[in-house]
Amino acid sequence: MANRHALLIATETYADPALRRLTAPGGDARELASVLRDPSIAGFEVTTLIDEPHHVVGEAIGEFYRGRRRDELTLLYFTGHGVKDDDGSLYLAMANTRRDSLMFTALAAELVDRAMAGCPSRQKVLVLDCCYSGAFPAGRLAKSGADVHTLERFQGRGRAVLTASDATQYSFEGDAVTGSAARSVFTRHLVAGLRDGSADLDGDGDVTVDELYSYVHERVVAELPRQRPKHQSDVEGRIVLARNPRWTLPEYLKHGLASPIAVDRLSALEGLKRLNRAGNDVVRAATDREIRGLLEDDSRLVSGTAAAWVAEIDGVAEEPVVAEPVAAEPVAAEPKPEPVAAVVQPDPAPVEPEPEPEPAPTPAAEPDETATTAKKKLTRRAKIILAAVAAVIVAGTVLLIVLLSTSSGGSRESGGSSFGYSR
Repeated sequence: MANRHALLIATETYADPALRRLTAPGGDARELASVLRDPSIAGFEVTTLIDEPHHVVGEAIGEFYRGRRRDELTLLYFTGHGVKDDDGSLYLAMANTRRDSLMFTALAAELVDRAMAGCPSRQKVLVLDCCYSGAFPAGRLAKSGADVHTLERFQGRGRAVLTASDATQYSFEGDAVTGSAARSVFTRHLVAGLRDGSADLDGDGDVTVDELYSYVHERVVAELPRQRPKHQSDVEGRIVLARNPRWTLPEYLKHGLASPIAVDRLSALEGLKRLNRAGNDVVRAATDREIRGLLEDDSRLVSGTAAAWVAEIDGVAEEPVVAEPVAAEPVAAEPKPEPVAAVVQPDPAPVEPEPEPEPAPTPAAEPDETATTAKKKLTRRAKIILAAVAAVIVAGTVLLIVLLSTSSGGSRESGGSSFGYSR
């Protein structure tokens, strides 16, 4: 995890006798530094300041936010006392802080806010484990109420603020101290949630700011009901503070994979795929093993879905490796048939033109039409000839009849005269 920077400030001892009498938040800053620095958990570059005067701390905060890039994650942590003056201004008490000179011996919250505003980072985390008190002259009531309004003081784009409390537990009236507060357990639960990954509430292998706050809030309130942690965030997306070093497959996925019902196993497979896409490298490795185990599932639907996913992943990951055997095997000789296929293809080409001669019979249809016309002409001529022959026959017949008639008349005349003569 690169570009992750943390500045931890803890004040456990005070020069002011009144501040020494207050309950200190606790000495868990060193434990938090160890967890944040661990590369297997958070991998921050950590700077720790303990019991330093206000000018040293102020200079360190200015350097911490100066020159950061937009993609860098910054985490500023402070544990100690916060003091609100009569006008409502908030100061963070340092080792040299005096209640009668807060402006010059304590770190003003306004300056911290301005330093954060000038930082271009889009992920700035501020964690305040403070025990707040109000300081005002004896016999005068505070002009502001008991609320510190911590979240309102540190509003801004790209910021996430976690605070252990937001109200004053003590008040100073001169040298007299009134009120009480239990020792804060905020940082202790903060460290525990990061160290063992128990703050990974959604089981995706990462611990975000929102998850860490929810985890700590639940445990602090259960242990100290009077202490109410608060949180505000104005960032794009989510801020991942750490990874879960003890991540295991979520129980609902384990139950789904062990179910005898294929639909349940298929649903678990989809959950594994989602975790594989969203999780870190540890989660991806574990979900990949589980998905490959489903290749032998007795349900074709489940095994087929798993096989499709594996083929997709392996196809992308092993693409260059597959290319080597393809080049080495006689597959290179396979291109030889390709030219043959190319030569064979031209053969059909002449076949395709052959249908073109088929239209050639179309012109051949013209001779057929000529023959038909000739036949028709011959038929007409034959009819004419037959008609002429018939006419000749008819004419000959008529002529023959006339001749016969003529000759028979003559015979009768000559017969009559002979009969008469014989008488």
